[in-house]
Amino acid sequence: MTGLKTMLNPKVTAVVGVSTSNPFNPGNVIFRKLAFENGLPTYPVNPKGGTVEGVPVHKSITAAPDDIELAVISVPARFVPSVLTECGEKKIRSVIVVSGGFSEVGDAGASLQSEIATIANKYNITLVGPNCIGVFVPDVLDTFFLPSERVARPRKGNVAIISQSGGWLIERLEEFAARDVGISAAISIGNAAQTNVTDFVKHFGQDDRVNVILAYVEGFGEGLGRDFVEACKKIVPTKPVVVLKGGESEAGHRATQSHTSSLAGDYAISNAAFNQYGVIHATDEDEVMAYAKVFSFKPKFMLGSRVGTLSVSGGHGVIASDEASYYGLTMPPFSKEQQAAMREVMTPAYQGIASFRNPCDLTGSASDIDYEQVLEKMLEFDTIDAALLLLLPYAPGISLQIGARVANVAKRHKKTVVAYVPNLNKYEVIIRGFELNGIAVGDTIEEAVQMLNGIRKRSKYLQDIGKI
Repeated sequence: MTGLKTMLNPKVTAVVGVSTSNPFNPGNVIFRKLAFENGLPTYPVNPKGGTVEGVPVHKSITAAPDDIELAVISVPARFVPSVLTECGEKKIRSVIVVSGGFSEVGDAGASLQSEIATIANKYNITLVGPNCIGVFVPDVLDTFFLPSERVARPRKGNVAIISQSGGWLIERLEEFAARDVGISAAISIGNAAQTNVTDFVKHFGQDDRVNVILAYVEGFGEGLGRDFVEACKKIVPTKPVVVLKGGESEAGHRATQSHTSSLAGDYAISNAAFNQYGVIHATDEDEVMAYAKVFSFKPKFMLGSRVGTLSVSGGHGVIASDEASYYGLTMPPFSKEQQAAMREVMTPAYQGIASFRNPCDLTGSASDIDYEQVLEKMLEFDTIDAALLLLLPYAPGISLQIGARVANVAKRHKKTVVAYVPNLNKYEVIIRGFELNGIAVGDTIEEAVQMLNGIRKRSKYLQDIGKI
């Protein structure tokens, strides 16, 4: 939809529904963000006029200047149709309706929602909402009606997030900020009266600044599920689409009816459809984070399920083996010849105590150079398809430079590599050493294995359709 580009990068905005008496009114919060935090020329609108934050208030959209590219509507539901009509007459092509009281409240609200969709279509308006928290684009736009000090904002990056739930989206932004995963945009579509998740998937699918698209959906209207997977099918050869779908249990299905009035579906059916069309189906929020993070790095393909693992702790190798088995990944034992080749490049004093069966336990005596040289040798073996590095920086021979050093080894090979490093401030240099060099880092062993699982899922689909 042509209005999406303008919506995500408007030059002039307006907020309909500010208050001259209540600075905590949602419209006022949105106005302050757009005008003062984003630095956008923004017109406040209220029939009573007056001033807000020293800025004159226009009594209607009609009375406001004519250069508005995006209007945010935050008024009681019954007033939305007339305000939206004014926007249409003024040729405003992008509108976000944060107001609630539509299909999520029953038949009367559904009728009102249908009315605003009709108005939007009549005037060629691109409409997001209603019953949403808005749109956030780092360094550009923030229409969330939540005060900035209450919600973390991730840095600019390459993950696009589309969510039917505002609350779920806010939690993801908190997590992404905490994990330093950047996003290109975060969209709360709410009831999706007109613009829906498929429209945004198509839009971000054509955006070269987006590496991975993440969507939380609770269901699709009649026929819209097929539209969604067909759109994904065209996009996934060039970039992954990750979906977490709510409402797949009976209890979850009932809950979605009172949330966004969506039609939820059975897990087995949606999972089969997603797999058929190359959509990566996350089963929980942990997988959401793992997949979003690893694909933000554009990892190398994984052409099989065989993983070679390096650790300095035998116990961590055991845990990784269990996790890998759960996700259908294998850690095949290395042959005697392969073990001998890896043992030969270890520091001589420690060759006799290290184990190279797979997982390989280099022991707490291992140093950076041991890790580098064993990994170099292991990545040459055609019996593995990827490498998992379990980095425990407690070992005295491991330095803060190991992330960058090992990542440079991985760059010389075609196989994908992911790492686990405890997510502690004192190891930040190690983590950044990996990630600045294109290697994703999980903060748990399970997350690192999930990252490999996501890469394998995507690689297998692309193999099946002949793209790799």
